[in-house]
Amino acid sequence: MRKFGISAALAGASLLAAATGAYAQTAPAAAPAAEPFTYTPWYERKILPDPLSATIAFWSNYRFRGVSQTSDAPGYNGSLDLEFEILNGVNFYTGIWASNINFNGGFKPRVEVDVYGGVKGKLFDKKLSWNVQLIGYFYPGSTKSQSLHYFEVMPSLYYDFGFMEIGGGVALSPNFTAGSGFAAWPFGDVTVPIPVPFLEPYKVAAFGHIGYQAVEKNAKFGLPDYLEWEAGVKWELYGLKMGVKYGDTNLKRSECFGGVKWCSATVVFTVSKTF
Repeated sequence: MRKFGISAALAGASLLAAATGAYAQTAPAAAPAAEPFTYTPWYERKILPDPLSATIAFWSNYRFRGVSQTSDAPGYNGSLDLEFEILNGVNFYTGIWASNINFNGGFKPRVEVDVYGGVKGKLFDKKLSWNVQLIGYFYPGSTKSQSLHYFEVMPSLYYDFGFMEIGGGVALSPNFTAGSGFAAWPFGDVTVPIPVPFLEPYKVAAFGHIGYQAVEKNAKFGLPDYLEWEAGVKWELYGLKMGVKYGDTNLKRSECFGGVKWCSATVVFTVSKTF
């Protein structure tokens, strides 16, 4: 009788263990933990769906390669852009940009419209950025005799060292504005983030730029070949990109389109917003 009792107890224990194992195998898996909610401030939210974006901007003086395009008056401009990936790490983009201009002296165009497109990408852990861009510059309202419309191809390379980004490129045109022939604009840029902890949220950085505009037919262009440069500080605040810079050229006032001050030293403030 004792032997039978022990056998019965062992059999019962085996059945209980089997039932427990079966329950463990059929129990549902635990639900994954919910991702924490991340709040995006209204001023950082993108309005247009990808791959579209739009930007509006204000410049206290719209200067192009060191020369004011608004007779030293403010510039208001905007752009609409489309960008998407065509290969791993290679993006295609295109867009249109427009701004007010004012050259006074009965110069008819009051608007500049740029149409552009190209391919760009990043290499070496995204430290090296490359870009090949084609740009068309158009001046609605200008006459055929003014020959203001032109286009450029602009390759560029930039390398980010972490503490500094440096790079440059060259813009080449077979027939520059005003029918002034072949033109080249080599340029270089440097950007240095300000390593101050309490400024990090604002992405504050100092920057510098230098370029040289060379034109085949200077008499038609209205300027001799010249050097232009600028230096400033830029930052971001409440979704706005802002900057202030000082710029100048090596042109004398007498060399600037017959004696205007559009090529002289000045301070420019900029603010823009991308949607």
